[in-house]
Amino acid sequence: MFTRVCKLETIPEGGMCLVIASQRHVILAWPDDGALRAFQGVCPHSGTPLSEAAFDGTVLICPSHFWTWDMNTGAAIEPRESALAEYPVKVEDGIVYVDAEAAQELFAPQ
Repeated sequence: MFTRVCKLETIPEGGMCLVIASQRHVILAWPDDGALRAFQGVCPHSGTPLSEAAFDGTVLICPSHFWTWDMNTGAAIEPRESALAEYPVKVEDGIVYVDAEAAQELFAPQ
């Protein structure tokens, strides 16, 4: 089920923001020269929200342990076994919608 999360104008190309959809933290990222994407917004290592994560236009960096992800795909850069779940995202009439129930959050083995 798609949930309205924000206006598209709140996310510049090369930017990201943390929103809530279906009671889940969701990172909306618009990578440089890429498309708007939605990923789980909690670290797969610690489960903490990624609201303070750094984003350079392509790579998201967790502030707790410096784990990194490619926001074009959600694939883990370091460590490689810590991918982020991706959620369907759509834009209609300048409004962003996310279906955060379409995938389960991923967590690294402890």
